[in-house]
Amino acid sequence: MKKDPLGRGLSAILKDIEDKGTSRSIAIDQIVPNPSQPRIRMDDRSIDELAASISEKGILQPILVKNKGKLYEIIAGERRYRAAILAGLREIPAIIRDVDDREALEIALMENLQREDLNPLEIAAVYEKFIDEFAYTHEELAKKMGVDRSSVTNCLRLLKLPEWVRDIMAEGRLTQGHGRVLLSLKNEREQKKFVDRVLREHTSVRELEREVRKKVVPSKEHGLTVIEEALIKALQTKVNISMRKNRGKIIIEFYSREDLDRLTELIAREP
Repeated sequence: MKKDPLGRGLSAILKDIEDKGTSRSIAIDQIVPNPSQPRIRMDDRSIDELAASISEKGILQPILVKNKGKLYEIIAGERRYRAAILAGLREIPAIIRDVDDREALEIALMENLQREDLNPLEIAAVYEKFIDEFAYTHEELAKKMGVDRSSVTNCLRLLKLPEWVRDIMAEGRLTQGHGRVLLSLKNEREQKKFVDRVLREHTSVRELEREVRKKVVPSKEHGLTVIEEALIKALQTKVNISMRKNRGKIIIEFYSREDLDRLTELIAREP
């Protein structure tokens, strides 16, 4: 059975909205898109296909909106809204809900995740919005979304990639796994070299990891690599060990103040 990617809480919210809300028709010119829409890219072909379906069968599921002055702002269902415009509809069935901006964003994210419509960068952008605007910690956000805290942190790290790499990922030509491996390369020229190789040879994430590891730590002895991997697993973050003769250093990366506090607690924990 597929695990609910959002946990029971948010799924229950959406079900409650759909079960208890009352649908009514609203003039399309009274509806405005949500500026915080989680999905950055929408496939024109799929919207055209949906418009054709709406022309033939109508809209089978109302969109969700909230009051925005004299207008209505979309919470969820922007694809249906866009397709309805293409189909020439003047009205669209909608459920009006009284929710604040945070609840509206939660619902929009939930709907898209349940349909597996968002790419990792779009999810990361929404996570960042929760943290910056609504003061969620990584732990709180992970609990809300029903995922591991490390999943939230790793997803957010993708936003540190160069814009051109993020564009390729958004097109689906690089996976989230590829993106995480590329983050270990600090030189953008090296990133370009490995991206070109992935696109040309369809290199898997595991193969890319092996090649990048050779580049990043060409002379690292096996024993240090094993220790490094053990620390990465224990701390759930990137760790790099360098050693010369009998001296060396361990670099542990963190990505927020909350992440630093988490690592401090793990390292300083008494046995």
